[in-house]
This record gives sequence, C-alpha cells and structure tokens, in this order.
Amino acid sequence: MNTRILLLIAFVISVSTFFMVSWLGTLERQARADISRARALPSAFRYNTQSTADGTVVRTAMEMAYNGWVPMPVGAPGSPVTDAEIETLPEPAQRYFKYAKVAGKPRISSFSFIMEGRIRNSPTDPWMPLVMRQYNRMDNPARVVFLTSTKPPMKGIDSFLDGKGRMLIKAMDLIKVVDFRGPEMDVSSLVTFLNDLTLCPVAYFSLPVRWRQSGPDSVELSLTHAGMTVSAVMTVDVKGRPVNWQTEDRYVEVKGQLFKDRWSTPFKGEQELAGMIIPEKGVGVHDYNGTPYVYVELDRIHSLALNATDLPRRP
Repeated sequence: MNTRILLLIAFVISVSTFFMVSWLGTLERQARADISRARALPSAFRYNTQSTADGTVVRTAMEMAYNGWVPMPVGAPGSPVTDAEIETLPEPAQRYFKYAKVAGKPRISSFSFIMEGRIRNSPTDPWMPLVMRQYNRMDNPARVVFLTSTKPPMKGIDSFLDGKGRMLIKAMDLIKVVDFRGPEMDVSSLVTFLNDLTLCPVAYFSLPVRWRQSGPDSVELSLTHAGMTVSAVMTVDVKGRPVNWQTEDRYVEVKGQLFKDRWSTPFKGEQELAGMIIPEKGVGVHDYNGTPYVYVELDRIHSLALNATDLPRRP
C-alpha cells in the first residue's frame, strides 16, 4: 500500500481517537463527576448524638470504656478542636494530635491533596511513575483518587462512594485493564479512607472513630460505616510523629485471586501543611503471603487543602 495512504489512515485514526475520547469523556472527567456524587450524598452522621443515619448508634462512652475503647470527641464542621477534647483520648493518640498541631483548628467537611512517587505490581515488576490527586469527604466517608502514570501511559480512579469501593484503570485513558469492585474492595476502601486521615489529622475529629491503647507507643483505631467495621494500629515515636500504620482489614488482587493483606504504610520525615504537621514521605507495603514488599513509594506529599470541593490542580 502507498506510504501516503498509510500515513493518511494513521492520521485519520489518531484524529478519530482524539475526538472519541473528547466525546465520551476522560477518566479525569469521571473522577470529577464522582466527587459531585460524593458531595451530593446526605450526611451519614448526626454530630449532636454521634449516631449514623441508618440507625446504627455508636456505642455509649460507658460501653466503650468497658472494652477499653474511647470515643472520638466528634463535632460539626467549623467547631474547633480543643486541648480538653484531645486529652480524653489514649496517651499515644494525645501525643500524636499534639505533635500534629490540631488543637485550635476548626473541624472540616473535606480535604484534598497530591501524592507523587512510583508504583509496581509485584516485587519483580518495574517501577512506574505515579501521581495521585485526591478528594476526601468526612460526614459521609468518601474518597476519589485520580491516578496517572506516564510509563506506561495509564489513568485510573480509586474511589469509595456511598459505601462502595472501586478501582478502575485504563491504558491510554481508553482500554480497561482493571475494574476491581465487590465486598472486599468495599472494606479495603473504607480502611484506606481511614489511613488517609494521617495526612490531615484534624479530619479525625469529624468522624466517630474509636481509640484503644495497644502499647506504650501504639493505639488501635476503629471506624464503623455502611455496615462495615475496620480497624488499624498506629505507632508513634516519642515526639508523637506517626512512624507506621498497620491493618489486616484489606485485600489485594494477585493474578486474578483475592488475598487478605497485612497492609502497612510506614512514614518518614515531617512537614507543615495547612498549619498541621504531617509526614513528608510514605510507602505502602503488601504482605499477603508472609513476604512483605514495598509496592508504592510516595516521596512528595503536598498541596493539602481543607474544605475542598474538587480535585487539586495538576502539579
């Protein structure tokens, strides 16, 4: 076939693909639509009674104390977190929130931030560059993460909306390569939502989280939402700086199979964003078979915005 004709065909295909993507909408557009859905959901918590809208009442302070649990002093967005409220929590949690400079900060309805680094699918796979732009809502727990990688060119949405989790990845914003959802993804997404709060500590005070001391430098935390209860253990150093966050309430998909994952996110460094002290860097560790490995490294955590309404701008 004539070279000119081949070039013309290639040009027409490229132009058609461009307009098809523009017409159908990109994953970034879908991520923004998911945020609009999240913002339209009714509040799941009644802050005056600390009970959920579906009738699941959070345990009373007396019941919690009997089991070693301490309820979070929850309040409506805009109400300030006080020193007295922080001092009701187990000592490692007190240490953490004092270190993070949460006292005096108004409670929030949402936040957004950006994380940049690299990710891989297995211990033997090559690293891929990664940018994560994220939105989280508090009073009806939701998260929408828009992910991009350039090598290979892939985009994705990691979401938790109305109690449902989903991981959707497309190559070149067109070809679906991952669409993971179901009960395991729901609970995984809720515990990941809980983990996100470490990057915006004041957000904890907008949720009915329960706390229980598990060691001299560690505290167990738990959250119930949409019929699911997830928990984790946060470890802090002598200053109160978070150094690790571990949970077994997460799953990982490996070659089409689901495994219970002993998931952890060790943190390093410190930085001040939005008037709070948060980690500078972090990694994600999978451990589903007794051989833990780092699958994501995030060496730039930035652009934290409180009471956000959309994804943060592209870095």
